[in-house]
Amino acid sequence: MTVLLLAGIVFTLILIMRQRDFASVGVVRNISHKLKGHSLSTNYWQAGMALFAANAALFALAFVILFFLPYGAVLGLLMCISLSLFTWVIFSEVWRGSWKDKVKMVFFGSSFFLLFLGWILWYYATLEPAYPGDDLFMAWIGVIIAFIFTIGAMCVSMFVILRK
Repeated sequence: MTVLLLAGIVFTLILIMRQRDFASVGVVRNISHKLKGHSLSTNYWQAGMALFAANAALFALAFVILFFLPYGAVLGLLMCISLSLFTWVIFSEVWRGSWKDKVKMVFFGSSFFLLFLGWILWYYATLEPAYPGDDLFMAWIGVIIAFIFTIGAMCVSMFVILRK
């Protein structure tokens, strides 16, 4: 598990370092060109709602892959990381409004992660043993790992979108 975590961190760092090269790929350029005249490029509410929906859909995809495709989980989760970075780069390239509105859009779109953190904290606060004498240490470890990954995803999404 530690090797997978380190591989995911290295893969994410490589994609972040090569973000400008990634943004100049034809697919990103074509999508951003098609969306430039759309209200997603200047209206931070609509762009934030679209980013919120994209983050929720990518999280749902990762959840389905992790729990319903056990043999494809590693490749599927790596695919979800790259799809997330691809989506965030598109939102960064499409934006044509002011910097202040871009920050508002990012905070509104990344509030999905804050809602998920709230759910994690609620789950931890209401966690009860399944039977008398049940040790909740492993459940606590899972809560801490979910908390760390959620904060990491939120920070990376904000960094990728707000990077100039």
